[in-house]
Amino acid sequence: MTNQILVSISTSAPGVLERPDTRESEGDHDRFSHYVNKTALTRSAVSGEEVIALCGKRWVPTRDGERFPVCPACREIYSGLR
Repeated sequence: MTNQILVSISTSAPGVLERPDTRESEGDHDRFSHYVNKTALTRSAVSGEEVIALCGKRWVPTRDGERFPVCPACREIYSGLR
């Protein structure tokens, strides 16, 4: 992660320095995409409920899963389901 300082150019508050939100949210330590039931994922997007991945991880999805590698445990379980 890089800490960047952005200078906000605004007529209402000139010279205000803004920093991007770099706080880690729960689950950031586990930088994997997980396999989740599609219906549960859709329900989570609407209601904010947590989902349960095939590997047992529970969380509320907030990030784009395509940016991360697939969880090895989820991949193994999914391949055994076919």
